[in-house]
Amino acid sequence: MRGLLVAVLMGLLLSGCATPNRTDKAIANEQASSQEWQGRISVQVFGDAPTSMSASFLLRGDANNGELDLYSPLGNTVGALQWTPHFVQLRDGNKHQYFSSLAELTEKTTGAALPINAIFSWLQGRNEQATGWQADISAVSQGALTARRTAPAPEVTLRIKLDQ
Repeated sequence: MRGLLVAVLMGLLLSGCATPNRTDKAIANEQASSQEWQGRISVQVFGDAPTSMSASFLLRGDANNGELDLYSPLGNTVGALQWTPHFVQLRDGNKHQYFSSLAELTEKTTGAALPINAIFSWLQGRNEQATGWQADISAVSQGALTARRTAPAPEVTLRIKLDQ
């Protein structure tokens, strides 16, 4: 655990030196013309230590530049994920954690590495392939998406219900 903490701190220090300082407003301007989805997301990870995560969400942008805000049932922000080609971060209150990839970030926040490129395609009704994942996009026009990862283990189920 101590080694992980040291690695995270070193990553933060190094990324702070190498990452250009960009404001939320600049990122919001870039994403103003991007698509936006809102609803509920659920991720279940099956295996030796099963986990489950469910939250309301607001997703903006695309697989290259985007934001995903996660909300509790009471409407409080529980996490704000943000990514560009230059950085991947999780904002939790005043705390910022930086990650080397979206897969690492989504694993930290949901319990499983999610196929972000494919999710954006699936939400647009396109059946993009993602290694190990099978998506049911038949109900996307009604605001429902289900995807299942069977490999590698453990099995993961992703459910998205969009607000209509």
